[in-house]
Amino acid sequence: MKKSIFTLAFLALVAFASAQTLQFELDGRVFANNEVFICPSEPNMTGELAQEMQLRNLTNQTLSVVVMKEEIQMVPGTENSFCWGSCYNPTVTISRPNELEGNSVSLAGLLSFHHQIDPTYSGDPANFLVGTSIVRYYAYPSDDPDNAICLEMWFAYGAEGIDENQVVLGHAYPNPASSVVRFNYELPSVVNASVSVYNLLGQEVMSQDLNSLQGQAVLSVADLTEGIYFCNLKVDGRTVRTEKFIVRK
Repeated sequence: MKKSIFTLAFLALVAFASAQTLQFELDGRVFANNEVFICPSEPNMTGELAQEMQLRNLTNQTLSVVVMKEEIQMVPGTENSFCWGSCYNPTVTISRPNELEGNSVSLAGLLSFHHQIDPTYSGDPANFLVGTSIVRYYAYPSDDPDNAICLEMWFAYGAEGIDENQVVLGHAYPNPASSVVRFNYELPSVVNASVSVYNLLGQEVMSQDLNSLQGQAVLSVADLTEGIYFCNLKVDGRTVRTEKFIVRK
């Protein structure tokens, strides 16, 4: 009986510790962690693809929130930047913290993502660079970076339409993992595909080619340090699916 009570208490503690504290939103739409969102592809007068977003504090305490970007795939000549309270130039990847009150959502215009596809800033479509860039944005309490949430943005101009239903990447299991982690996957008929694992700093720690149209990717995590990682499924060099997993020894 005592063992059962201890087990339940431990599970409750783990659930509490890993509870999500923030979430991305857009006009009432709630984004799942690691969800992919395709930015509207109509450039503004300077040749920029822009998208406002909001962050919601799911706790009842005021949080000091940091936003970070990770450029996964960039069309050469394009630039990406973001605003979180202040607007940052494209070389900045991590914001200063901003306070977000408990059980509240950030004000309109406080958080936005910007992708410049015209190096001349002229707004002339003749100067727009064709292709798809992929950027991940993270948000986390400044004192708890392991509790980061992620939104993957696709900025596409003049490229072929992106069919999000072409590929499948299953959830990680076991999760948390200590020695190996597995992902089931399905691919279109003709693709060059691989899976890559990144840490929270955006550093690639391993990669594996996928040589069949469906199956299971088995990745050894025995040499990885404890923490949160992201597995990207790439098709023809583009990240099309992402799954988060935890390594715990």
